[in-house]
Amino acid sequence: MKFAVLGALTTADDDGVAFVVRGAKPRALLAVLLLEPNRTVPTDTVTAALWGEDPPPTATASLHNHVARLRRDLRDAGGTRLRTMPHGLELRVDADELDRDAFEGRVRRAVAARNREDWETAERAAGAALALWRGTPFADVPAVAGRPVVTFLQEQRLQALECRFEALLRLGRPDGLAADLGLLVEEHPFREALHRQLILVLGRTGRRAEALARFRSLRRNLVEELGVEPGPALQDAHREVLRGATRRHREPPAPADPFTAAASEPPAVPGRTPPRPEQLPAPPDGFVGRAEHIAEIRTALESDRAGTACAVISGMPGVGKTGLALHIADQLRPVFPDGRLYLNLHGATPGIAPLTPADALAALLHGLGVDTRRIPGDEAAGSALLRSALAATRTLLVLDDAASVSQVRPLLPAGAGCAVLLTSRQPLATLGAATHVRLEPLPPQDGALLLERAAGRTWAAADARPVARLADLCGHLPLALRICAARLRSRTALSVEKLVERLARLEDRLDHLELEDLSVRRSLTAAHEALTGSGDPRDRDAATALALVGALDLPEYGAPLMAVATGSSERGAEQALDRLAEVALLQETHWGRYVPHDLVRDFARELADRPDARAGNTDAVERALRWYRQRLARCAAALRPGPGRAPEQSGDAPAFADASAALAWGDTEAANLLFLADTGAHGRLGPGRTLELINSLFPYLHDRGRARDLERLTRHAIALARSGGDAAAEARALGQLASAHYSAGRVRQALLLLDEAVELSGHLCDDAARMRHLGNRAALLRELGRGAEARATLARCLALRPDTLAPGEEATLVGHQGNVAELGDPRSALSFHLRSRDLARQGGSAVLEQVALCNAGRAHLALGEPARALRSFDEALSATASGAGHWNAEREARLGRSQALRALGRPGPAREACEALIREAAARGDSYGRGLAEYELGHLLRELGDEGAALTRWRGALTALDGTDAPMLADLRTRTGATTPYYAQVIPEAGSEGRTC
Repeated sequence: MKFAVLGALTTADDDGVAFVVRGAKPRALLAVLLLEPNRTVPTDTVTAALWGEDPPPTATASLHNHVARLRRDLRDAGGTRLRTMPHGLELRVDADELDRDAFEGRVRRAVAARNREDWETAERAAGAALALWRGTPFADVPAVAGRPVVTFLQEQRLQALECRFEALLRLGRPDGLAADLGLLVEEHPFREALHRQLILVLGRTGRRAEALARFRSLRRNLVEELGVEPGPALQDAHREVLRGATRRHREPPAPADPFTAAASEPPAVPGRTPPRPEQLPAPPDGFVGRAEHIAEIRTALESDRAGTACAVISGMPGVGKTGLALHIADQLRPVFPDGRLYLNLHGATPGIAPLTPADALAALLHGLGVDTRRIPGDEAAGSALLRSALAATRTLLVLDDAASVSQVRPLLPAGAGCAVLLTSRQPLATLGAATHVRLEPLPPQDGALLLERAAGRTWAAADARPVARLADLCGHLPLALRICAARLRSRTALSVEKLVERLARLEDRLDHLELEDLSVRRSLTAAHEALTGSGDPRDRDAATALALVGALDLPEYGAPLMAVATGSSERGAEQALDRLAEVALLQETHWGRYVPHDLVRDFARELADRPDARAGNTDAVERALRWYRQRLARCAAALRPGPGRAPEQSGDAPAFADASAALAWGDTEAANLLFLADTGAHGRLGPGRTLELINSLFPYLHDRGRARDLERLTRHAIALARSGGDAAAEARALGQLASAHYSAGRVRQALLLLDEAVELSGHLCDDAARMRHLGNRAALLRELGRGAEARATLARCLALRPDTLAPGEEATLVGHQGNVAELGDPRSALSFHLRSRDLARQGGSAVLEQVALCNAGRAHLALGEPARALRSFDEALSATASGAGHWNAEREARLGRSQALRALGRPGPAREACEALIREAAARGDSYGRGLAEYELGHLLRELGDEGAALTRWRGALTALDGTDAPMLADLRTRTGATTPYYAQVIPEAGSEGRTC
């Protein structure tokens, strides 16, 4: 595949046959991806290029269509060239496929040859580069017009032209160049290198008068418009023309900088040499860590290049951006012998407005020794003068605390010898920097080390824990760590433990992180005020969202939640959260989910607690909590469909399309839901609504196999129900806790809990609940092999059966009958399970269908029918292939599938299935499921002749299953030679102290 962008965008296949990517949007998509080949282009960048800053609601769906269409045009059916990444799109382009890469390589060779005065090579390389140029890059794709890459390529073309013209002058072949140079100087009236070459060409081809007139015209324009004289190279060319000289060997060497207007020195005050600027503040004492970032930035700034190198350091307030920049700049002193400039742009300084580009240019030019009277007030003229002044130098610019790309861009030099190191709270993504480092808080070890160095104290071994705690309370933020270190240094009587006690109080933590001119609160306030004072409505929305972060005080935030809280659209909420992430007040931990740093969270709480905001925030929080309850109820109804389970339709909480969608929502919001239901929320919902929330969470946690979360929350629910005297909620929670114990293999403990639930339901005269608990109790007794008790319990259960039942409830009862029948009559059990399957399908419950099919497969195995068992297990796994499954049933089906394959004499596939189950169980934290699979894998390995590996697996199974009621424990102890007897866990009797668990 070939891509040509140096002119109109064209494409060709491997045989060189051109083909057309049709449609404006697919062509724009291809162009945007070719701007950054082999790199992930964020989805927002692609969307903005295709639809502008306000894309339509259908943009996401349309983008998928355009991607598919472009893949068809590129013959990329497998998606190996145009790849969908987690946060954007990436186009793979090989080294010889893009004409831009070949062009840039030839330009680099031309520049290198010119610098070593190899004029023949320079002329050939520059000519070869120019032969690839067909016009303005991406000329037929308006969506990328004016992009930095396009500007860079145009500058590269000028560089190649200058190299070629210079080589031809040095080789004594000036004929025919005047016309080309004449057109170029009209297009670039202040590019002194081109004017110099034109004057020399005119002088050497017998057109001295035109050459002298050209110089006088240029000098007048420079003086009148920019306040500067022509540079030394131009003046030398003028003198040559005046002398009528035609000798080449006395010409000044070509400028080393390919992008500068001329190799001119900064205009100096007459009679005085401009000072060598050394403006950097002292780097921070006791600097620690950041080795990887330091190496990355130094490599970018020190490497050979065709233009100015630029590196951006961004991150949240107080994360150490300035400290890192000064530390690196101090190390780079030998690399930039012509000086180092420093300028604080005050992008987020409390009480100080950001510098305008004109003021920043004046400060930089003054630092270079330019007479104040010669510094133009016009931004464009000042920018051109700065580039001229730095063109022939190796100077480092450190631009600290930049407010925006528009503030910075006029301050950038163009010469290959210069470099710029920028810090900003914003990413400055469109600046085109070679390197971009997003700083995060220090790792714990580095945070403790910074405390030690900055405090001037040496920690003893006993101090390790309080020092680590202090670093944690500072959020490992360098600014906060340095403030605490300064307190410890200035107050020798202040111990680390006492400082930890103070910082542990959330209500005044930020008060203790202020000392003299250092303040975390002031730093965060400046960022917040920059948003509130902005004229952009999106910034003000972001400021409102930050206060709501403090009011909601949840683990993480997403656009749907914030839209409900603010009463805005999801698009508006997403923009507000994105903006907070851009200014580093939130971190986007994964797509669409945002988390504040601990100290930002403290600051947001203060914003939320302001008197003028409390009432509005209270309403917003109530809307958000109501949305969570309604949405979770919808989730539970989708996972457990049945009469009376679906809540009333609400505009804030529409029904989920299916169980898969409900589980996906639960996965997204799990952290917040668990927080609200757990003790960490400090009872903000109240006992009744918390019990409601835990009950609605049960189907999600159960189906996802999150037994530990389920156990913790149901214990919390039992405690709440008992303290509030809610016997119905207690019985329900006891049944749910029994389910959690059963999932973990603790069948006896689950049985005791169900006994309590049955008794409570009887006292409440709740026959429906008692029937459910008795059915589950019969299934547990069957697991323990207690057939007589299981049949008696099932009879009690069926005696409570009402005249009419929904298909799903009927499927459950029939399934219990099949479970109990398995103990004596597998064939009868199979008929029950198949009937349960049909009822589940009738009721539209994929979960119950999966359970019934799994049970049917188990019955087939008991009957010695492994082929039929395998089909049942495969059906069970495909019943919920969309991901909306019941983990217990899936676990049993996958284990049964491996057993069926082994019985069919297919140990290889059986082993693969078993190992996959082990990996999945380990990922879910299901040690019981892992133990069952390890036991089966041991049998497979033994049949394959690997007794040693089998023994290792059985030992692992014993470790995982010990303490459970797994039926194979005795066999495992025999096989592994374990001598320690197995003791069942002691379960407190109902009514004893253990009942409060």
